[in-house]
Amino acid sequence: MKKIIAVSLLMLIGFNVSANDNAKRLIELVIKEDVSVFRNGGKSNISDEISVAKASQLISEYENNQYKYEKTYNGKLINIKTVASGVKTDLSGDPYIVANGKNQFEYVSLELKNKNDAMNINKGSKLDLICVGTKNNVMFPTLKNCVTADSYFQKYVETTMETINNLKEDDKPASTIEAFYFGLVKFDVQHPNLLDKYKTASEFFKSKNVIDEIAKIVRESLTEENKITPMPKP
Repeated sequence: MKKIIAVSLLMLIGFNVSANDNAKRLIELVIKEDVSVFRNGGKSNISDEISVAKASQLISEYENNQYKYEKTYNGKLINIKTVASGVKTDLSGDPYIVANGKNQFEYVSLELKNKNDAMNINKGSKLDLICVGTKNNVMFPTLKNCVTADSYFQKYVETTMETINNLKEDDKPASTIEAFYFGLVKFDVQHPNLLDKYKTASEFFKSKNVIDEIAKIVRESLTEENKITPMPKP
């Protein structure tokens, strides 16, 4: 009897590890799919955390109501897609990128997190940056700590998966991503091997019955406090 119990415990431990790994594999696919949807202009979880704007839009909002602009964007993440009108230096000798609006007399100032990145940017360069808004503006909007969207979202995936990997079985989810991860683990325990067949996020999301059941599990653990998608600062 003791041998049977011991074997059963080992099987249970091994199965839970398998379910945990399966959940990690799928949650990474889901995170990357969410990034792809956001970057292609679709509605994603990230859309609630990062504003997407053109230079002309920011300039217009700033000119119409500077107070409202600064309340909206100060300390917030902004994905700006624009074309560099030039690279200039400030009084300290640090470079900043100029992105013009409708004419050469209005612009957004883009301050890079890594100043040396300015060496690779020229007039006419297409830019896809993640920056932080600030209330420290002068005549036109200034965005700080700008990094390429590619490097930012690589960091986002890596840091999110690092958090997932460090979760313990009895931890409480602190975000929608973590709640979804725990939902996947629970579903995989209840339905052994069913999730194995999904190799892409698209395949996974097409399985309505599976998604509905996992969503039900996730909703049970969601609160007003953890309905968030934490995004790293650039």
